Amino acid sequence: MKPESLLSRALGSLRVLSAVSFVVASLAVVVVAGTLYQVIQGQARRQVERSLDAQAEALARSVVEAGRADARQLVANVSRYFTGETRVEVIYDGVAQIWEIPAGPIYAEGDATYRWAHVRLQRLDPISAVDRRLLAGVIALGIGSVGLLAWLLSDSLTRRLRRSLRHLAGVAGRLSEGDLSVRADHLPGEAGVVADAFNRMAARLDANDARQREFLADAAHELRTPVTAIEGFATALADGTARDAEDRREAAETIRDEAIRLRGLVQELQELTWLDLDPPVERTESDVAAIARETVARYAGAAAERDVALSGPPDAAHVTAWTDPAHVATILANLTSNAVAATPPGGRVRVTVEAHGRDATLRVADTGVGIAAENLPLIFERLFRVDGSRARSGLGGSGLGLAIVKRLVLLLNGKVEVSSTPGVGTVFTVTLRGVRSLRPGRLSSVART
Repeated sequence: MKPESLLSRALGSLRVLSAVSFVVASLAVVVVAGTLYQVIQGQARRQVERSLDAQAEALARSVVEAGRADARQLVANVSRYFTGETRVEVIYDGVAQIWEIPAGPIYAEGDATYRWAHVRLQRLDPISAVDRRLLAGVIALGIGSVGLLAWLLSDSLTRRLRRSLRHLAGVAGRLSEGDLSVRADHLPGEAGVVADAFNRMAARLDANDARQREFLADAAHELRTPVTAIEGFATALADGTARDAEDRREAAETIRDEAIRLRGLVQELQELTWLDLDPPVERTESDVAAIARETVARYAGAAAERDVALSGPPDAAHVTAWTDPAHVATILANLTSNAVAATPPGGRVRVTVEAHGRDATLRVADTGVGIAAENLPLIFERLFRVDGSRARSGLGGSGLGLAIVKRLVLLLNGKVEVSSTPGVGTVFTVTLRGVRSLRPGRLSSVART
């Protein structure tokens, strides 16, 4: 189903839900208002009844104190203190003395008996039936007006939201069909936040696609070079161009070297693809200093051939870390091989491992040609080479080693930093965060070769 159809169904459901919510809310308001009205009315009635009880008791006492002979005159004298909304009844000697008999429903009543006199006071309802109907109508009209206004505002907001979401659904559909250049318009309100997030996502996808295309083009170029060399020298052997034994030997060695280079490039491409799949990290308690010493021993011969002094941690140094020893070995191997390749004869490369609290720090420093400042942000990009002085050698040079290092460091929850001064040297620092073991245990220094 297209995004537009899904959006229409969702907005239709939203409008139905809004209508139902409005009805429920209106009913809730009516119920709450009625309940509050009854509570307030009850409290007011009880207050009036308490006042009437007190007045009735006072009047009954006055009647008894005046005596039967003067009771009628007393009642007549106090009648002026009661309003026309109060019915007064005085009973004594079995005779009801009544005056001020206004008509209407009773709202509250109070009575009291003192000796031979009984007094009953009845307060009429100040709100007539007509007034009650009028009040109910006003309340209903008010609720209806507010509800209608809320509905109109809600409908307006829903329509605007529908337009915004339809636009977003349209551009999302184009993006899903492969148009990575599509961008959403600037939208108001919360829809604008979604549009901005969509545009950032589309920009990242577009940039990633461009990098992927560039990477594939660079990889094809890297593969074409050794394949062309192998093809040329193989043709020379096949058609007899390489006539003497020396030419044939040179052609065979070139084919072998290019095949080795081609195999190494393919292996690195496979490893980088494997790392992009976020493989599981097999952590064990490992001595990263011992892994560094094994790496130094592995590249000692190549460093000696280039007249480069290569040193590692002393035998007495041990740094225990809870990490993947194979990944650590690969990181150190790539950094060390690059450092040896970039260091001219007479230079030196030093591999160190240190402990800082719960972190482990691996550092590879060389006195090589260095890296220009403008190239430092790019050196971890795939197939990127800094300059001709770091050209291919028997130690590597495919341009994938540092990309593999960066990916492995991220898998190990670490960070990698580089500082360099052209003509002085380069230092790569890898920090493995929170891997230091606080208890002794069996150490492992397994390395993947």
